[in-house]
Amino acid sequence: MKEILDRVHVVLVEPKGPGNIGSVVRAMKNMGLSRLRLVNPVPFRDEAEQKKMGYRSQEIIEAAREFPTLSDALQGISQVYLATAKSGKWKRDFLSPERAAAQIAASAPGEKIALVFGREDKGVNTDESQLANYFIRIPMAGTYPSLNLSQAVMVVVYELFKAVQAEGHGPVLPRMAEKRAFERITDNIWELMKGLEVREPENGLFHRSLKRALSRTRWTAADVAVFDRFCKQVRWYTETRCRAKKEE
Repeated sequence: MKEILDRVHVVLVEPKGPGNIGSVVRAMKNMGLSRLRLVNPVPFRDEAEQKKMGYRSQEIIEAAREFPTLSDALQGISQVYLATAKSGKWKRDFLSPERAAAQIAASAPGEKIALVFGREDKGVNTDESQLANYFIRIPMAGTYPSLNLSQAVMVVVYELFKAVQAEGHGPVLPRMAEKRAFERITDNIWELMKGLEVREPENGLFHRSLKRALSRTRWTAADVAVFDRFCKQVRWYTETRCRAKKEE
């Protein structure tokens, strides 16, 4: 159980209050998680409110890592689960916390996983959401389905704790390639499309659809390497053979 929980990183995107961060680390501590990454957070390490809400959880705070962007915070990560209450064109096929936890429990040994939670007031933007492989929605009643940040974290990590505690949770899934590899292949394909004079702006419909399509795959590092080679071959052909034919 500890081996799986040690591979899960809780990622908070621009948390607004030190008290919320303290409450999050307390929830993590209670459920056996210890790895915290924060994207552009408010000052929190020595704040009294954080220490009060994160009582006896300061070792998580001390080891927490800070990053300027969500993309940077996902370095070394291969599976990204984004908890969100909002649906939209780029947010579909939601998992329940229970189903997401079961998938994580069945992940390959050594595979690093991120549980991402957005800003308290507005969640994540479109570009950030496209970094996710899966979306988690917590079922709620009422006309305003929204939870406090630490409440949302507790629900998800509680389901994860239950899943990894259960015996015989299912077959181990193949280890996915890291997010950096998917970003690289996305950039390679987009550069090829620009070389083919695609009539599409940066971050237009095709570019965003490409990012989303690749995020939804379960490619291994070997799978990504195949497409890296394909892009390299096409680039070589267009830059040498096609140019030579034009000069004849």
